[in-house]
Amino acid sequence: MSERIPQDFIDDLIERADVSEVIGKRVEIKKAGKEYKACCPFHNEKTPSFTVSPEKGFYHCFGCGAHGTALGFLMDYERLTFVEAVEELAKMVGVAVPKTKEDRVVSKETNNLKNLLSQISQYYEKNLTESENAIKYFKYRGIDGKTAKHYALGFAKDSWDDVLNSFGKTDKDRKQLLACGLLIKKDDGGYYDRFRNRVMFPIRNNRGEVVGFGGRVITDEEPKYLNSPETILFKKGELLYGLFESKKSIAESNSAIIVEGYTDVIGLYQFGVGNSLATLGTATTGNHINKIFRISDQIIFCFDGDDAGRKAAEKAMKLCLPLVRKNKEAYFLILEDEDPDE
Repeated sequence: MSERIPQDFIDDLIERADVSEVIGKRVEIKKAGKEYKACCPFHNEKTPSFTVSPEKGFYHCFGCGAHGTALGFLMDYERLTFVEAVEELAKMVGVAVPKTKEDRVVSKETNNLKNLLSQISQYYEKNLTESENAIKYFKYRGIDGKTAKHYALGFAKDSWDDVLNSFGKTDKDRKQLLACGLLIKKDDGGYYDRFRNRVMFPIRNNRGEVVGFGGRVITDEEPKYLNSPETILFKKGELLYGLFESKKSIAESNSAIIVEGYTDVIGLYQFGVGNSLATLGTATTGNHINKIFRISDQIIFCFDGDDAGRKAAEKAMKLCLPLVRKNKEAYFLILEDEDPDE
């Protein structure tokens, strides 16, 4: 049975689960800096040597050597089989366990799409090195080559069929590009590229896998920003731009700054503020806040002082109120006339 549960689902399940919450419901744990401590539940001791790290996603006992993820803890503490532990953890996270043949097909297709998106991200990066206009735009925004490489920035050529011709050789290829959100289907049955003449911002999940893109025009066209559509991989209400790139800085500072745009995140990083994130053209959600609180005890919302920025701050505040608790804090910094990177 365990072989029937896709590995990518198991990895995602462990990533979604808050190991301190899983263990804290079964063992009395106390906050100790960025981690939690307790007397080890697997051997008798009077001085706590059992630590739980939400940031790293695992527990470890310095006394008996017991260690593992939330999944491993459920197996060892509650004497569950692997499948039982997966089902219990999935129930806590609120997702269904895929076990059918159809589920395995979907899992394989998901991995294929991730591989395709990775190839196209590298293709966009190569395009950037060959485009004087795109390079000029990034220099105008104050983004240097080292920073561009850190965020894998790229460029989509001014063409209706560049990606289509480069990666859509067969009908199967074209269907995968459509499933990734990189093609748009014509009324007559043909296809054309979604992103054209735009600097490209690959959007990664927590494991660093490219799941979508954001594109910004370098001319006066509209819309100024364009994101991938909702796909099997790209869920705007769950993803945060810069989360993978900023995990280390967030862990070191135990704080995350939420800003409005990609270039705000990139500009702050270049000026030494590496713990910033941005939502993907959508309002902050409860999923966003919970995800950040798993790796940080403090969130600072830094929005523009215009009406849109104040409304976004008000909405975020209302979402934070039921989620703020002991050791979890939210602050709001409203800027009057400048962007965060300015």
